[in-house]
Amino acid sequence: MNLRHKSETPLAWATLVLTSVHFVLETWFHMLWGQPLQALIVDYISNALMVFAGVTSLRIGSRSAAGLLAAAWTFNLGFGWRSVFGRLEILEKGESIPNGEASFVLPLLIGSLVLVAGMMAWSLWLAFRQAVRTQEKL
Repeated sequence: MNLRHKSETPLAWATLVLTSVHFVLETWFHMLWGQPLQALIVDYISNALMVFAGVTSLRIGSRSAAGLLAAAWTFNLGFGWRSVFGRLEILEKGESIPNGEASFVLPLLIGSLVLVAGMMAWSLWLAFRQAVRTQEKL
């Protein structure tokens, strides 16, 4: 039974490429502006989840890892959401970002959040499709 949609492979590759970009930029951000170590560790956990989901999806052939991809993207959306809206809350109070990061960071994070939301929607659609097709086969 082939539960894999043809768009899952591009999603898995996009997951791995975007995870690589995130890892490099997050490490650079940490070294340049600093952040609590626990925040960096959570980012690295999210990267590990993304790599696990992407590699698993690519390795399992005609089966689907859409649920893993959806879980990884949803995990990332949650932390991205907190990152963006935490900064917006600080700015709304008239305060500056504590670590002194450049003003261009917030628009980049908002754009990234939109991208992650789109990737999450794609992966959730694949996971939903897989669940429905599995039920139909029973």
